[in-house]
Amino acid sequence: MSDVARKVFPMENVLALVVGKEDADIKELVGYLAGRSIGCCCCAKALAPMATGWLASLYPAFINMEWDATTPWDDFVAKTKTAAGDSVSVPPMTPVLQARVAKVLDAIADVQATLEAQKAEIATLTARVEELEPFEGKASDLEKKCTQLEAKVKTMTTDMGGLRKELVPFQGKIAVDQQGLEAIIKDAIKSNMKGLVVGGVAGAVAGAAAAEAAPEEAANDGGPAADFGFGASGSDGDGFGF
Repeated sequence: MSDVARKVFPMENVLALVVGKEDADIKELVGYLAGRSIGCCCCAKALAPMATGWLASLYPAFINMEWDATTPWDDFVAKTKTAAGDSVSVPPMTPVLQARVAKVLDAIADVQATLEAQKAEIATLTARVEELEPFEGKASDLEKKCTQLEAKVKTMTTDMGGLRKELVPFQGKIAVDQQGLEAIIKDAIKSNMKGLVVGGVAGAVAGAAAAEAAPEEAANDGGPAADFGFGASGSDGDGFGF
């Protein structure tokens, strides 16, 4: 591999990548090896094992290199520089490895985009909750009232069902009774009319008879009848009328 396709990095950067130092900035080194710009430390750490494997394939001395946290970092770097030099010239990964790294970076980017969208949604919901919080008590009261109204409606529905059952035996009978009443009333009117007609005629006849009898009674009221008293022959012809 030609020297043109290589880049020199300080030994402490390479060591930080190889031993997995937590607070080290390895974005530039990993991005160069992967052939892509890396903007976050989490992406660099995700690609660190692949980048370390690539460096170890170039420099086998990095394979078993470890750093004991009890040893000061500066002392560890100084000791390594004494043995291997102040810097390291490294080439980028092969196109095949870079393609694999690209898939990992794309997956990480998708996850990050999802997380950012979820964060934005959570922030919106949080703001909405804070906005609606003053109305929470009112909503609770309305919910209670709605529950009470539903209970009343159920009771009224039950009562109406009972009333309907009670009215079932009477359905259609009211119209029949009305017709019967009308027939009774008509019969009574006819009967009364007949009574009035018969009574009127009988009264008229009786009145006429009384009128004819009245003169005779009036004549007899002045004295005895013509054949009464003296001059009348009795059964024995004595003339006393007895």
